[in-house]
Amino acid sequence: MPLDDALAARMAEPDFWPVYLFDDDAPDVYDEDVDDQESHVARFQLGGGFALILDLTLGLEYVGLALAAPGLPEPVTVGWDDQAHFHPHVMPWPELDLLCRVVALHDPELRHPGPMLALLCRFAFLAELDDLDRVTPLVDAAFELMRPGDGEGGVRAETRDWFDLRDLRGTGVVWTSRTDGHRAVDQHGDDGLPLYSLRAPDSEDFPFAAWSALLAHARERLDAAVGDRTLRAPAVRQALDRCTAPDGYEHLAALADALSAAGYTHPVLMRAVAQPGDRAEACWAVETLSGLPQGKLVPRWFGPSPLSAGRSWRLSLTLPVAGRPWRFGQQVAGELSTALQEAGLGDAEVGGSMSRPEGGGYVHVEDHLNLLIRDDLALGVTLIARILHNYRAAETAILRHAGKEGEVISLRQTT
Repeated sequence: MPLDDALAARMAEPDFWPVYLFDDDAPDVYDEDVDDQESHVARFQLGGGFALILDLTLGLEYVGLALAAPGLPEPVTVGWDDQAHFHPHVMPWPELDLLCRVVALHDPELRHPGPMLALLCRFAFLAELDDLDRVTPLVDAAFELMRPGDGEGGVRAETRDWFDLRDLRGTGVVWTSRTDGHRAVDQHGDDGLPLYSLRAPDSEDFPFAAWSALLAHARERLDAAVGDRTLRAPAVRQALDRCTAPDGYEHLAALADALSAAGYTHPVLMRAVAQPGDRAEACWAVETLSGLPQGKLVPRWFGPSPLSAGRSWRLSLTLPVAGRPWRFGQQVAGELSTALQEAGLGDAEVGGSMSRPEGGGYVHVEDHLNLLIRDDLALGVTLIARILHNYRAAETAILRHAGKEGEVISLRQTT
């Protein structure tokens, strides 16, 4: 079992996912009086000696991912996520989806979309040509299984948060082939979120050969699961043709009957068709059984992603606080975050501060706020400007795109 009893029980507790996902409002589970902070390990087996190993230490806000593979004397770290020097960009979305499918085939107790996707999606990112229509329904379904009833209709909050953090489309991300033939990822340009990956072309830390072998093994396992001759029976092919239409999910019962009559017995794929936990589970099973390219059926069954027109901007606000009341920056950040969240435009938090020596001590002179704006940058900036003007701070505050020292975004009120 990849999820031992302790981790499975911990994942069912209300505070687990906010803590695991580094939510701003997550409770503090760090205990300075405890030498060994709460840690868990999940081992996702793909057979053939391949496994992905997730190591999480909740109190320290650290999540690491390692690869175990034949030829590796011990698991090798492929990425990690924390609140400091993270390198979470391990794989593009199609690779994570593929690996989740194969792990589900190997372990019938792990549904896909389910716990593996919910836990590991932080290590997947969107690059050019990745299609959100193929992604959103699966991420939504994974978190719905793990946190049922926590959504409020539309795209789930966890899915949107992942999108905001991992959408690297339009940021100059490119895939290249190294001299040894293995794929590596690089970034040319500084527009948008930066790439933090061990999988860089000149990296000596990423196990390129073992990762390529992992993906090849996964594809072989997936192909083997649908190599049964019973899938070529005319009645099964006809049922699959109906199920691969846009309304195909309405014909799942007939497909299950056809598969059973033909003698098809794969337990995971049969369950996914006959008793799916979610339409998304049946979708990838039908896609696999019919031989469609990975992800092809998802847009047919679910339509366009609510995030197709989505975009996010990370902004940095420098807020002078000398002569201001104590915790002025926190007060402004709190009001900004509340207003942005209520408008569905993002959030804000204090990201740091600066002091200068004075009179034998230090004087707090600046707070640095991190802001997330979703979908409508102009409206978000207008809201920020209004609140700063209310505090009479707009004249001295400096708003920029995060990570850029160039053009300042105007905080002049236009309404």
